[in-house]
Amino acid sequence: FDVPSGISMIRDLYYRNSVDFTRIHSCGATFDETVDSDITVSLDTKDRKQGAQSCKFVIAAGASAGDIATDSITSKDISGYDYIEMWVKSTVATSSGNLKLLLDNTASCASPIETLSIPALAADTWTFVRMQLSNPELDTAIISVGLEYDSDLGACTVWLDDISAVENDTAEWIKIPRNLWR
Repeated sequence: FDVPSGISMIRDLYYRNSVDFTRIHSCGATFDETVDSDITVSLDTKDRKQGAQSCKFVIAAGASAGDIATDSITSKDISGYDYIEMWVKSTVATSSGNLKLLLDNTASCASPIETLSIPALAADTWTFVRMQLSNPELDTAIISVGLEYDSDLGACTVWLDDISAVENDTAEWIKIPRNLWR
């Protein structure tokens, strides 16, 4: 890994060994609850980060802000968690909030309880993203998860993989011995 600019010294490195989490969507099934006509959803077995496949969203040039693709899930109580973590990839560079992850206790993400802005993405690069839940106390019966296209990015393809809710304070961090890095 490259050292970010502006850092002149690193004293210690740690990795997260474990954290309490619950998987919201493994992305092993397509989002097929409600899909806008400008979005085509399929499974991709070649370009993935976790498991045997990822969800691939081909977004047509005619897509407009607010177009969504959703999937129904078995009811999940994520009120004890505070972050959503997942893998995302886009064929075009995006700014924070161009894409959003929706979580709802109503079908088709009709009135999302959580609308989480996906951070900026570099083109053609899998990115591990982490987004803080806004209202975790209300997230007691999530039954729908969605991807919202919220800015005119033109025709593009987006992949999602392994959407999970995590409880940040349960993370166990392990120090990497100095002889294993320089």
